[in-house]
Formats: sequence, structure tokens, C-alpha cells
Amino acid sequence: MGRFLPIVLLCLTISTARAQYVPNSNQGFQFMSMFNPAFAGVEGYQDLKLGYRYQWAGFGKNAPKFINLAYTVRIKEPLDLNMNSTRTGTVDPQKKNEEVPGIKKSIQALGINVFNENIGVMKRLGGGITYAFHYPVGKKAMLSTGLSVLIDNTKIDVSKLYLGINAQPDQFYQDLVANGANHTNLNVRAGIMVYGPRYYFGVSYLPLVNSVLKTSEAAFSDQFYKGSAQAGVSFPVSPAVDIKPSVLVLMQEDNKFLIDYNVKVYLEQKLWFGVTYRDIKSIVGTVGFNLNEKLGASYSYEVSSGGMQQFSSGSHELVIALRLNNTKRLSQQIW
Repeated sequence: MGRFLPIVLLCLTISTARAQYVPNSNQGFQFMSMFNPAFAGVEGYQDLKLGYRYQWAGFGKNAPKFINLAYTVRIKEPLDLNMNSTRTGTVDPQKKNEEVPGIKKSIQALGINVFNENIGVMKRLGGGITYAFHYPVGKKAMLSTGLSVLIDNTKIDVSKLYLGINAQPDQFYQDLVANGANHTNLNVRAGIMVYGPRYYFGVSYLPLVNSVLKTSEAAFSDQFYKGSAQAGVSFPVSPAVDIKPSVLVLMQEDNKFLIDYNVKVYLEQKLWFGVTYRDIKSIVGTVGFNLNEKLGASYSYEVSSGGMQQFSSGSHELVIALRLNNTKRLSQQIW
């Protein structure tokens, strides 16, 4: 029976390899456009983020590792007469803004994402591009829609599987070693969101297109996420303190939900800390800071209280954020 265990583990690895990519992150809000493309362009600056996650540290060199690199830029800024008008007169600038057609106050944005995952014998490398359009639907409310196109390649190095002493690999294993397990997938997802200065709510549909571009003889499962939902509000407790609860929901193919419940406390928008409860029975503690208007960093540590607790020894994640051309010294709007 023992010699079949690696084959079973291999099949489980293959069964998850087809799933659409979503960031395996304790800080999902840092890469929200991967859950919902409509989030691209919400921030009023060029946003560059690098995330590194070291999961289940107790597994040592075989522990899963995840890298995310995301860049978002507005390719069309909204017309703001308060900032851009060169005319002088007695007309209230705020009234001028209200008279400007909505299309001129709209926003267009592009995002680029590159990701790499190493989970035991499985490696996934991919990237994608995102487009989002934001249109004003009120004095301080915006409606955004977005579309992402992602391509990723998954490889499984079967030869690195340890079958045990004096093991006799079966034909299935030998065929995998000879032919390899390689899979390339195209995924298109779409999303919509309504947001303002102190709230956001969005939903997305992840398998808008889910097509196999190339695959080996090894069967890759069709399991995937159906969609996601995101919501957050901000409560100013005092001029220096804001409390920001939020929730992130992922819907699986079997209509079951994975939910992250978050709450963060921001001190003068410079230092923040938070707690996340994930309904997969784990708790995440996060601390972050903004060194200035252009540079920020955050660290999170996840502790499992479920069946993996005796093996995992926790998961670490570090995210570094660069806010380029942040001339208005804007703080991060999505949390």
C-alpha cells in the first residue's frame, strides 16, 4: 500500500493543476485585480507590487512557494477641473466638475501580472493582462468593469517522486516519467465593482473562458473556481485612526465557499495592522507601514488550526509596494 501513496499524491497534484489562477496570498487585497479585473485602476497612481509567500514552513525545502508581481497604470485619468483648469473666474470649481460629461471623468487602466508557483513536484508559471473602465455614477461613486486574459503553464516533474525502497513503479508512473506532465491553459475572467472613497463592492466570474492550449497525456482535472465577491468599508474613528473591515469570497465549482474575514486598523495612514480569519481554519496576523507616499511594505504570518497544524509551522508572506508618480500623495484605497 505504501508504494501507491506517491501515485495518489501525484494524482491529487494533477487534479488541482487545472484550476484558474488566483493568488495564494494572506494579503489578497494587495492583488485584488486577479480576483476581480474591475479593481485595476482604482488607485490614482502607478502601482507596482511584489509578493513572496512561503507556505507550510514545516516542510522545509519542499514547502510551497509563491511569487506574484503586479503592475497597474491608468492610461486615461479623469478630468478634474479643480486640478487642471487654467481659467480664472468666479465660477465654483466644484460646480464646473459637476457639469463635465461623465465620459470625461471616466478612468481607463491596464494591469500586468506575472506569477510563479512551486508546490513540491509541480511548477506553474504564467502571466496576464487586465483592462478596466471606470465611469462615475454619482458625486463620489464609480462603477468599474474589467476583463483579464491569463495564460499559465503547469509542469510536474514525476521523476522527483520518491516511491520508497525497492518500489516497483507501475505502467502509469513509467509513462508519466517518459512523456512528462505538461499543461498550458488560457483563462479569461470578468468583473464589476461599485466603489467610493470609503467603500467598495465587487463580483467576478472567473471561467468566462477556460481553454486548454496544450496538454500531455496525463489527465488534468476540470476543477476551477466559479467566481468571487469582495466588499469593504472604512470607518474613521478619529482624525488619525481608521478601522477597515472587509471580506473576500471565492465560490468553488461545487458551489461551496472559501471566505476570508478581515479587519485592519490604520494609524494616520502610515502604520497598519490587521487580523484575518479564513474559514479553512486558519488565522492571519498582518502588519504594514508606508515609509512615504511612494514606498510601503507588509508582512503576514498564518497559523493553521486545522488538520495541517502539526505539519505546517506557519506560512510567511512579504509584500513590497511601489506607488510611482504618486504626486497627490494618495494612500491605498483598497484594503
